[in-house]
Amino acid sequence: MSSKEFPTVAINPFLRLVKMPKAMCGGISTGSDKIRSGYGNGDCLYLDFDHLVFAVADGTERFPWASRDLLQRLSERLSRSGCPETVRDWKDMMNSEVYAGQKYQHKTTFSSVALRREKEAVTLIIANGGDSVVTVMDGLTAKISRQTGRNMEFAGRSRQIVEVMEHRVSDQNVRVLLSTDGFDDVWRFCLRRSLVGSARDVLDRIPLDGISEEIFGILEGQRGLFEYDDVGFILLDPNAVKRLKGKALIMGGTRPFEEEHYRRQYTPEAHNRWISDAQWDGQEEMLAGAGIRVLKAGRC
Repeated sequence: MSSKEFPTVAINPFLRLVKMPKAMCGGISTGSDKIRSGYGNGDCLYLDFDHLVFAVADGTERFPWASRDLLQRLSERLSRSGCPETVRDWKDMMNSEVYAGQKYQHKTTFSSVALRREKEAVTLIIANGGDSVVTVMDGLTAKISRQTGRNMEFAGRSRQIVEVMEHRVSDQNVRVLLSTDGFDDVWRFCLRRSLVGSARDVLDRIPLDGISEEIFGILEGQRGLFEYDDVGFILLDPNAVKRLKGKALIMGGTRPFEEEHYRRQYTPEAHNRWISDAQWDGQEEMLAGAGIRVLKAGRC
């Protein structure tokens, strides 16, 4: 689909992917054992194009919806009170209003980036708890300039998120990747089999908004050849992502019955198409059946 057909952002409910032309892409895929065993998908993405906040969370096999609960709470807080401006305010918000509401048994990772644009730079406020990762890299060389570490500050098990930082970037080629551990499974497999080349090759060869389709296409083509966890990631250009008033969504964090409905009912013939943000309100039921919720975002 050309950029003229969806000038802002679009969702494919069958592929469970989202993309914005030349600016970002992302998606979720259920792990191989989860499909065999009839589990839910614990990976969940939060894409808030109004507040320019993006996050991933990875819930446990027993409570896969815990990740969605956490990101829903973050969305409600941002819609109610707007975006924190500083690292300290972000940490206070996360600890007092987002992490604090997570039940102990509902363990989940949390990784986020909030974009604050300035005249000649973009400030990234990055938060991370657990073993999901935020990676800041050069879009031409794939050289990493900042990456969060894996820690034990999982929501539910910890009442505080410790790793919150500010990272200012002025390079127009910067890219930000938010990913769960299942993405690492797939990436390592692709490298071992020489299916995509290096990260630099991917960034050079494939348009930014098409990378999720490339990776998930390979994943589908190699299904049954290796084991992988739920896969969830968001890749974005912080200089190019457009602010869209009132547009936000959550993908994933599905219960077993939701996954079963999706696998049984969603076919490429009926659902493999891109739905632009202008059409989301009329397609909420179909999107929800794929584990995608359209949210109502308030302004910062």
